[in-house]
Amino acid sequence: MCAVRVGIIGTGFGASVQAPGFRCINGAELVAITSARLERARAVASEFGLSHAFDDYREMLRRVPLDLVCVTSPPHLHHEMTLAALDAGAHVLCDKPFAMNVAEASEMLQRGQRSGLVHAVDFEFRFVPVRAAMKRLLEAGEIGEPFLVRIADLTLARTDQRYGWWFDRTRGGGLLQAIGAHYIDAVGWWVSPITSVSADLRAVIPERRWEDGTGSERVTADDTAAIAFRLENGISGQIDLSVCAQGGRRRIEIFGSQGSLFIEDGARLFRAHGTDVEEVKPEARDQGRLEDPRVGPFVELAQRVVDRINGVDGLPFTTFADGLAVQRVMDAIHRSSDERREVVVSEV
Repeated sequence: MCAVRVGIIGTGFGASVQAPGFRCINGAELVAITSARLERARAVASEFGLSHAFDDYREMLRRVPLDLVCVTSPPHLHHEMTLAALDAGAHVLCDKPFAMNVAEASEMLQRGQRSGLVHAVDFEFRFVPVRAAMKRLLEAGEIGEPFLVRIADLTLARTDQRYGWWFDRTRGGGLLQAIGAHYIDAVGWWVSPITSVSADLRAVIPERRWEDGTGSERVTADDTAAIAFRLENGISGQIDLSVCAQGGRRRIEIFGSQGSLFIEDGARLFRAHGTDVEEVKPEARDQGRLEDPRVGPFVELAQRVVDRINGVDGLPFTTFADGLAVQRVMDAIHRSSDERREVVVSEV
């Protein structure tokens, strides 16, 4: 069996997580990388021993025979890059947020399905050990019937972060896209799909300084989000996110008829029955391949993708269909915030 030849587009997440991750994946070889800055691509290629570095992803697709392309560019580029990779005959692993809107996401899914190629979306947080353990316990009926979900992620303080695409809504920036997408996917996976939302997205810090410090730019993407939702099975819940809440906390809570489960700081899982609270240690089947909190979950996901490309009928992973499902909810959240009303996800 030949190794799956991999190329990465993007040197943010692509360089910090995916490049080191592919060193740990059986049956794959990372051979090429593309960045908007050629010197950056060459630096990453040198660090990881890659044969090819480019500043134009089209050139990479033309010149290097690739089996799998990982798209980790800013979100507004995902659509065109994913379609180009599929047209070149490559399987695709696209970072989240999947697309800019439902129309783009629908086309990407349709093209992926028609191509017959493997397509995946990088919702790697499903493979964080405590999240996988929570899924297993919910399926086992550990807390009975869930009736309330609450998520708060208020620990990513970026009050001094300089302006970039992350603060530009037209380029797919914002906390909803960056972090909220993972939680939307998780809620649907753990409990039930989200069917309606009432949301308030805002930029608490209205301007951000340029990198060189000579001026500032108006922020058009959200740095804070409050989202109330209802699920397909009637359960209600709340997601609160902010990069401006200094001293905030990160906690995931699912309450059921016979108890509750909650995750503290993304790393510790607890089970409560009445007044008794105990920590639950993830079992071996919940563990990823590495202890690194970012690289390990990605390796678990990417290994499943590579196995499927190699014809192994292995474990499931998140596909373009999951990307479209999350995109529908995010579009509904944006509409709800813009129009100041509750929005049914099927409206978008």
